Formats: sequence, structure tokens, C-alpha cells
Amino acid sequence: MKKIIEKYLVQILIGMLVLVLIVAGVAGYFIYASFTQITSIKTDLSTSVADLNEKITNLQSSLAIVAKTNEELSQNLQAQQTQSNSIGRALSGIASTVGTLEKLSKTDRELLQKYSKVYFLNENYVPIQLSDIDPKYLQNKNASFQFHSVIMPFLTRMLDDASNNSLPIQVVSAYRSFGTQSALKRNYLTTYGTGANSFSADQGYSEHQLGTTADLASADSGSTLETTFDLTSTFAWLTSNAYRYGFILSYPKNNAYYQYEPWHWRFVGIALATKLHNESKYFYDLDQRDIDSYLATIFDQN
Repeated sequence: MKKIIEKYLVQILIGMLVLVLIVAGVAGYFIYASFTQITSIKTDLSTSVADLNEKITNLQSSLAIVAKTNEELSQNLQAQQTQSNSIGRALSGIASTVGTLEKLSKTDRELLQKYSKVYFLNENYVPIQLSDIDPKYLQNKNASFQFHSVIMPFLTRMLDDASNNSLPIQVVSAYRSFGTQSALKRNYLTTYGTGANSFSADQGYSEHQLGTTADLASADSGSTLETTFDLTSTFAWLTSNAYRYGFILSYPKNNAYYQYEPWHWRFVGIALATKLHNESKYFYDLDQRDIDSYLATIFDQN
């Protein structure tokens, strides 16, 4: 009986050993298979990483090329913009020049000339447009005076604004033709002799022939053309404000042409009048070339 039991125990041990070997073999197989698979995955992963690194390198290279191309395009664009701006400025300058030339072609070049014993205005010259001054602005309501039509609004606005400041101004004289100036000068010579040359221009040298000049007087004083006009509040107002309307005093004290004429005001345009006012200069202080540069803007409102 003991031998039978020992026999069965041996058989059981052998079976268990076989089972252990089988299990070990199966486990070893799976371990080997797993290791092989891991190795394969690792290899594939290494290959993928290498491929990815290569692609990243290629992409970085492409990005560098794109960045360089973009920089070149940006530089070209900036150059084109600079060139375009330059062309734009040139075209703007050309347009401005064309506009200025067009204005000059339509503007009487005589309007800013120095005619007081400097240049001669011939006997055939008459302003292109003349209009009658409303009698309400005249000292002598029965008289008839004309003024340059385009400049008339500047004159009447100045007179209206002065009146609104309780300083009414009246026009004593305005446009005078070559013939009228000639007759006036003859009368003065007859009355005052050669002394008339100190206050009266010869025909062709009078600013009045341009139609842009007016002799002014204070309405409330009743005075005419007297140097005492500069003692009035009206003259003080003109001195401070006439430039805003484009008018300047032609013959200040100690000028080289005629006696002091505080009543004699000439239109030269707001731009030039403002320059003269701000710099405390007079029309005849400037070179004719400098004066001519304001001809294109003589009728501008500011």
C-alpha cells in the first residue's frame, strides 16, 4: 500500500513538474514574444523619431527660407511704398504747381507791382473788372467811384466790420484812370507847383489806376485827406485790422516815395498783408521778386 501511494506521489510530482515546465515554457514564449515586439516597436519608434527629426529639420529650413523671402518682400514693399510716396509727393507738387500756374494765368500780374515812381503803368491799362462802390460807403454821396470787382468784397467787409465796431469809415477816392490822374496832377502842379510831386503821383505811377487802392477817412470826423487822420480811432483800427482783409498802408512815415499818407490803403491779398503786419514791414520794403510769389494767392480768403 505504501508503495502504491509513493508511486502516485511520484506521478503527481512528475505531472506537476511537467505542468511547471509547460507553464514556464509558455511564459517564456510570451516574454520572448513581448520583448521582440517591444524591440520592434522601439526600432519603429526610433525610425519614426528620426523621420520626425528630419522633417522638423526640413521644416525649419523651409521656415528659414520663407522668413528670408518674407524679409525680402517686406523690404521690397517698403521700397515700393517709399517710391510710391515719392511719386505721390511729386504728383502733388506737380498738381500744386499746375494749380498755381493756372491761378497766375488768370490773375492780373500788375496787381502787385511797385508803381510809385518805380514801374510805369501805361495809359491803356484798365482793370479787367470794375464795379461801382455803393454810395453808402462814400464820403461824397453824390460822387461815383469804382473799385476792382473781385476785391470789392474784401473792401466792403472791412468797412462793414469797422462800422460794427462803431468806427465808420468812408471812401474819399478809389479807382482813377490814367487820364483822370493826369488831369489831377496838372491841377496840383498849377496850385502847388513842383511841391505837388511830394504827394501826387504822375499818371502811370499811381496805385489808384490798379483799382485796388482807396483813400479812406473817418466818417464821424468829417475830415478828408489829412495827416491828422492818424490821430483817430479809425486809423488805429485800420492799423491793427486792415491786414485781415488784405489791405496795407502804402506810404508810411519817412517812406522814399511820397509824403506820409495815413489815408492811402492798397489791397495786396491777405497772405502778403499778414506777412507785412507780422514782420512790421511795408510793401515797398520788399523785393519785387518776393512780392510776386504772393500773386497766385492774392484773392485767397485766408
